[in-house]
Amino acid sequence: MNKKRVLTTAVVVIVLGVLVYFQVQHWRTFDWARFKAETGNISKLHVLFAVVLIYATYLLRAVRWKVFLKPICKARLANLIAPTFIGFTGLALLGRPGEFVRPYLIAKKENLSLSSQIGVWTVERIFDIGAFTVLMMVNVFVPGSMQSNPYIDKFREAALVLAALVLALSAFCYLIRTRGAAVAAFLHSKVSPISRKLAVHLEEKTRAFGVGLNTIQDRLSFLQVTALSLAIWFIIALAYREVAHAYPPEPGWRQARITGQKPEPRSVDVETAKLAGNSLLAGQPLDDPTLQQLRSVLEPKGYRIEPDEEHPHVHWLYKGEHRLKRIGDRPRLSDLDIGHTLLLMGFSMVGSIVQLPAVGGGSQLAVISALQVIYGIPPELAVSCGMLLWIVTFMAVIPVGLVLAHREHLSLRKVSHEAHAEEELEHQASGFGLQAPGDSRKI
Repeated sequence: MNKKRVLTTAVVVIVLGVLVYFQVQHWRTFDWARFKAETGNISKLHVLFAVVLIYATYLLRAVRWKVFLKPICKARLANLIAPTFIGFTGLALLGRPGEFVRPYLIAKKENLSLSSQIGVWTVERIFDIGAFTVLMMVNVFVPGSMQSNPYIDKFREAALVLAALVLALSAFCYLIRTRGAAVAAFLHSKVSPISRKLAVHLEEKTRAFGVGLNTIQDRLSFLQVTALSLAIWFIIALAYREVAHAYPPEPGWRQARITGQKPEPRSVDVETAKLAGNSLLAGQPLDDPTLQQLRSVLEPKGYRIEPDEEHPHVHWLYKGEHRLKRIGDRPRLSDLDIGHTLLLMGFSMVGSIVQLPAVGGGSQLAVISALQVIYGIPPELAVSCGMLLWIVTFMAVIPVGLVLAHREHLSLRKVSHEAHAEEELEHQASGFGLQAPGDSRKI
């Protein structure tokens, strides 16, 4: 492991450690017995269906890559499925160093240059971001389940910023596609006085990116890639929903009185926590210390908290003499719909920036925080669901990926090293205007 990777890993470990520390500090109580009980009661059928949905997205990704390759070669779908599963397995086990496994394997199978497939991979990422942005815009601006969330204005602002980013990327892609050589030369001339090596590297990346953009052959291909991208991310949202629905319904006080079950302990809902000016109270048990804390903050603002006459454990929030809401009303995991899970996907994408190979970290913490702070899910359920989502969406690919890698006689770590070595070799060769030794493949 080189010094750069050691330093990067150390930084990620420190950041994750800080995030874990602050997360734990926010949980005043954590019932491990309840965590084990909730995790043990999940529906295996829902989880299995979620894994099937995630596998379906890998197949659609292979189909999408086939569309990308249409102008370059007539690739067989069967040749793209194994690299897709193996590539995502490499990403799960190796982290960021495994990102080039899929482009490398496809380049080998189709006799193409690695740089061209990295260009395709980059274009694929742009379509992924664009598809997610479209779904999120619909989610936060079209009337639906998210409109009642007290943070809806923040989500709309974030969606608009993301849309602006996608538009900027689209404009940049159009410029690279139509005038890629000129842009590459311009960047080289501007960066060269600072660092010739960096200038050459930037020019080579720009040209490779332009090659990737040329894989969108016509309007039909663009529509196909767009439809596939939207389908992929919608199916991922369905998988998230299936994982959430794997948790049994939490019995309320009325249901408990009918069935004789123990009622679900109430916790602070998101809206009440926001009124109190402390979003971290969301999901915390609605016990006497919490009620006292809420009253001390809300009463000066003109609110008051009163117990229900029939059920003393149920509390209502009043504004003057007007009863506003029952404290503790919140979404349940078993009731989350596509709108809720799309938002969780967004938090997972942001959190995945800080990840450790085979361990994760950032993605789970982001989803757990969103479940607790945005939806008011109790810490035990939030941790259990966050971990299960990570296993299903990130790690479930590993068994199939390892089987396919074994069948192909591949070592993931070796393939990752070869991919990075070849990428560096192509970069060096392009810097001298030469073809990489032994590289007779077409671009």
